[in-house]
Formats: sequence, structure tokens, C-alpha cells
Amino acid sequence: MSYRTLLFDLDQTLFDTDTNAQNALRKMTLPFAFHFGPDEVTYWHNLQFAMWGDLEQKKLTRDELVNTRFARFFAHYGITVDGVPYEQQFRRLFYAEHALMPHVREVLTQLKPDYHLVVISNEVRAKQTQQLTDSQIAPFFEQMFLAEDVGYSKPDRRFFDTVEAQLPDVDPADLLVIGDSLTADIQGANHAGLDSVWFNPQAQPVTAVATPTYQVSSLTQIPDLLH
Repeated sequence: MSYRTLLFDLDQTLFDTDTNAQNALRKMTLPFAFHFGPDEVTYWHNLQFAMWGDLEQKKLTRDELVNTRFARFFAHYGITVDGVPYEQQFRRLFYAEHALMPHVREVLTQLKPDYHLVVISNEVRAKQTQQLTDSQIAPFFEQMFLAEDVGYSKPDRRFFDTVEAQLPDVDPADLLVIGDSLTADIQGANHAGLDSVWFNPQAQPVTAVATPTYQVSSLTQIPDLLH
């Protein structure tokens, strides 16, 4: 394979975002009795999945997502809150969490000598910069492209067009997108005519939404796949 540049998503690809969010939720200080037990955390993850899907489909703006998700979450339990201060507290705690998916450092160490490693993410710079730094994987990456800077979010083809335009002397055939989301990473790669690796540890079925070039269930499969 002739790939030279690997475009890595971060959340649920390199960062264990579900664990990081769970830890942050359980550290929040609330002015009412509420416990983030397994059922509550599961509902939070399901709500986030749906809301981020709406963002990708342009049914929500980023500001609407982050400023209303706590209001929507607690409304499910009959509690009315202004979501903004809860969001501010959550972000501070969430950004400080930096658990990684299994084998991340091992795999990045294997890949770094032979490939240009680049971040592509729909998340905000404050979060990704802090988590990359705290997890000590920032030095593996040469560039970082974030939706808030690019002006478009995955899977919008314009996100990937902007990335390509800012990578010097790179042919699209040299690029490989690696991510966990069929609707953002893989569909975006499809829109841009780029090859992709779907990181699919839960063995979810491929849907009509997008078609990955390759699939892996563990990040450790990527170096072997490329060689």
C-alpha cells in the first residue's frame, strides 16, 4: 500500500471518550440529588450519539448541541435546568480526562517512523489540545485539523478538501482516513474519494450509510494492514 499520510479521528478512535465522559459526569457537583449510575450514563451516551448525528446532518449547530444537551438530559428525568452552567462545569472536568483506547501508544509508535500522522476531528481545540497533551500523544502528530478552524464538520466534503489543500505535495491516493464513525469519518472519506479504515471494535454491521475500504476490530491490526 502506498499511503503516506494517516488522518486519525480522536474520539472513540484514540481517546476512550465514553470512559472520559462517564468519569467527568460522576465528578460533577449538582444542586439536587442525582446519581450517574450505569443506566443514566448509558442514556447520556445514547443522547450524545443522537445529537452528534444531528450535528453531522446540520440539524443542530455546535452551540445548540453543547448548550442544550444537559437541559435535554435532565428533562428526561423530570428535572428542569439551564444547560449552560452544567455544560461549563462538564467541559472543565471532561477536558481533564484523557483515557486512551487500548494499544494507542504502541500503534502510534509503530506508525510514526513511516507515515505522516495527522488529526482530523469535529471536536473543539481546547478539548483536543488538552487531552492530546495530558495523554502524551501530541508529539506523534504533525498537524491537527479541527472543525472549528476548518469551518466545516465531517462528513462534509469541504472539511476533507480543506485538509488536502493544506497538506503539501500530497495526492489523495496517499491519504488514509482512520476513524470509528461510519457517518462522520467513513462517509466523509467516501464523499472526498479517500480510502478509509473503520475502527469497529464492537463488530457493528456495515450499513448503507458508508462503505469503508478496510475494517479493523483492534488498532493493533493497522500496522499489519498497511504493510
